[in-house]
Amino acid sequence: MLLEMKMIGENIGVIDLPFRVLGAPLGKNTTVIRLNSGDVLVHSAGPLREHNFKAIREMGEVKWLMEGSRLHDTFAARLRAAFPDAQYLLPDGFPLSHEQLAPARSLCEVPPEWADEIEIIPVEGMPRLAENALLHRSSRTLVLTDLVFNLPWEPGEKIPFFLRWVSGFRSFPGTSRLVKMCVKDKAAVRESLERIVAADFDRIVVGHGLIMSSNAKERLCELLAWSLGRD
Repeated sequence: MLLEMKMIGENIGVIDLPFRVLGAPLGKNTTVIRLNSGDVLVHSAGPLREHNFKAIREMGEVKWLMEGSRLHDTFAARLRAAFPDAQYLLPDGFPLSHEQLAPARSLCEVPPEWADEIEIIPVEGMPRLAENALLHRSSRTLVLTDLVFNLPWEPGEKIPFFLRWVSGFRSFPGTSRLVKMCVKDKAAVRESLERIVAADFDRIVVGHGLIMSSNAKERLCELLAWSLGRD
């Protein structure tokens, strides 16, 4: 029984981990996918401990590791150490080099073994972020990293200083002001986000916060109106 992982589908689970930035409780989700081959992909390193690694190993042999954005390098070395033989897929410009995380390669080189099961949708026009959405087709799950936050704050509840005044959040789910500042090519961002919202999903796993399971696609379109031009 995978006590350290919430299974949200037959072959996909999420580990919700505590994580703070400047005192603000962001939380951190690591998504684990078992492929049809039985091999396992771990998406987004977090402050995982040995009991978390044990739960991941119970899913199957870990062959693939992946980071969904340039900003998620804090725990990558820890994940690499836990699974030294897995191939690490990294966004362009990732702070830790391929040599430091070897064996590693660019995320743009999506393994052919995934072709029928997983689609990677890069968000172009935001090179500093280099966000890459992951679509797990069989569970109709979209996995995001930093594009959307869904922290568990009720309407009217006080939001910590860092999240409100630095990141610009007034409510959740939402997109950080820091993410929007990464936009360099508005047309490219819009085209990428249109492709994401057109994908076939009914659930969203975000990098930080609660899983979005109710009207996920409609809510995502509303949240991305700042770029999609649907205000």
